[in-house]
Amino acid sequence: MKTLAIYALEVLACSGVLLAAYAILLERHVRFGWCRAYLLASTLLAAVIPLLRIPVWPGKVIEVAPTVALPAAEWTAEVVEEAAPAVTPEAVCLAVYLIGVGLVAGVMLWQVVRIRRLRRGAAITRMERFTLVRTPQRIASFSFFRSIYLWDQIPAGELQAIVAHEASHVAHRHSAERVAMECMKAVLWWNPFVWLAARRLTEAEEFEADSDVLAEGYDIEHYMKTIFRQLFGYSPEIANGLRDSLTKKRFKMMTTKTSGRHSLLRLAGTLPAVIGLLCAFSLTTRAAEVRIAETEKAPADETASQDATKKKVSVTVFQNGQPLPGAIVLISGSNVGTVTGKEGTAQILAAPGNELVISYVGCQTRKVRVSDKSGAESFEITLETESNKLDPVSVTLGDQKTPAPQSAAGAEKERKAKPLYIVDGVERTSIDDIAPNTIERISVLKNQSSTAVYGSRGKNGVIVITTKGAAKPAADEAVFNEKPGSVEIASASTEDMPFLIVEKMPSFRGGDLNDFRAWVQEHLQYPAEAVERNIQGRVVVTFTIEKEGSVSNILVLQSPDKLLADEARRVIASSPAGAWTPGEQRGEKVRVKYTLPVDFYLQGSGDKLSERPEKPQGSLDGILVVGYGATPK
Repeated sequence: MKTLAIYALEVLACSGVLLAAYAILLERHVRFGWCRAYLLASTLLAAVIPLLRIPVWPGKVIEVAPTVALPAAEWTAEVVEEAAPAVTPEAVCLAVYLIGVGLVAGVMLWQVVRIRRLRRGAAITRMERFTLVRTPQRIASFSFFRSIYLWDQIPAGELQAIVAHEASHVAHRHSAERVAMECMKAVLWWNPFVWLAARRLTEAEEFEADSDVLAEGYDIEHYMKTIFRQLFGYSPEIANGLRDSLTKKRFKMMTTKTSGRHSLLRLAGTLPAVIGLLCAFSLTTRAAEVRIAETEKAPADETASQDATKKKVSVTVFQNGQPLPGAIVLISGSNVGTVTGKEGTAQILAAPGNELVISYVGCQTRKVRVSDKSGAESFEITLETESNKLDPVSVTLGDQKTPAPQSAAGAEKERKAKPLYIVDGVERTSIDDIAPNTIERISVLKNQSSTAVYGSRGKNGVIVITTKGAAKPAADEAVFNEKPGSVEIASASTEDMPFLIVEKMPSFRGGDLNDFRAWVQEHLQYPAEAVERNIQGRVVVTFTIEKEGSVSNILVLQSPDKLLADEARRVIASSPAGAWTPGEQRGEKVRVKYTLPVDFYLQGSGDKLSERPEKPQGSLDGILVVGYGATPK
């Protein structure tokens, strides 16, 4: 998706630069034939230049160690097929593009069909250079390839000039150029500069035909009147005709002499634009050159003596008491190594005194030294996972599975310690159905940070997941840490972080926070649509009282439905201006962050008020909004 967008922008840039060069250097300054050739070539170049990859700049030289041949090992793996989404942004863009191509191409084909229909009942006269088609339908004269279409009622005094004009189109093969440009318009219909280039091509062709007619000695005043009388009647855009909306420009061109002096020089002036576009979008670095580093070769006799002293060493690797296949066993300071097999065992030839390095992804590396004793030798190594050194908080996504617990007691403990999942603001019991590639951000709340927002439900930790399709939070969204009364802000500077507890808390209309809770309670309304759909539950909202007393950063941390979230956010955002007195810490005004739970309850839904979730610690007293008229579903 990103690559297509970049390509489209590069095509637009190339088209704009090349068309600007035409308007400045070539239009009405060089021969019309040069203008036509440039417009066709530049339109094609604008689409091709971003696709070119010309390796010019020197590439990197990468030295790698010689390849180590490792013995084959048996592997077992579970292949999980992830279902691709039915509709992707790429598919939508492709569908829109194809629809546009079809529409433009369809219009062009329909014009060709209408031109062919004009031959029905027409008088057709074949001449040496063209075919004259005189139709009873009132049309504006035009030519299409080698056929000239005329209304059979054209006065004899105008017929000769009209035929001369259209014969010029036929001689210069303007129809072929027009069809080529129409095809490029269909492929690049989203590019406005292509449509402008097509318009300029039409102008150049008409100017050239007019110039040829006047060069044959026709009276300019009589010719202008003939053109004016041809402004009425059918004339397809794909064809070349006397009827055109640029008639005023044509009249002006007839009275202006176009000089062909310095045409080649002006064409050469467009080369810097083409070269600049190639340098900007096409020239790339060469592919990296990979060289195999040469190792020092020991003398033959020395190598033979070393091989004679080597002995067979067997290494068995365990993890959590189980054999570990795929562990790497490498002789330190060399490129000789092997991999453990299905039983966790690997065998390698090593000389006495060699140090063996045993490693595995995600585990701590172990080292053992080969003894000086003769004969085979074996080692049993246990690798510990590096995660033991980290905070014991884990996230399991999709079909990824954690190792089995060591005992039944451990399994029960792990089950009871299951964290709370919040996905895009909605509480979930599991995240197994979330594809990993759809996740944009994961935040982990723990200890007092989690219970401050979600109460006892967050005592085992809270995993907040934001998917790529979810609405983005504000830039200074707070992420709680383990210390009570403090927060960290993702993008704001640390010196402007909001507090949770300060020496002098903010006040609302001179009173305490209960006054603000009462005000919110008074202005909250149960959404009618939520009542009809029997939607109820808790909405948890955070907001910040700024240093000047305004309310900002209103975020919904939890909500059963968007309707309830929008209502809570609306009321808090509508708090009167100047009603808040900001908080103070050490005599200075500071930002203070609040968490406000709002419970929406429907009478007759079957739920009991006693079953309402407990108020998050450190938050305002909860607010209850009761709706009426709902029936259990």
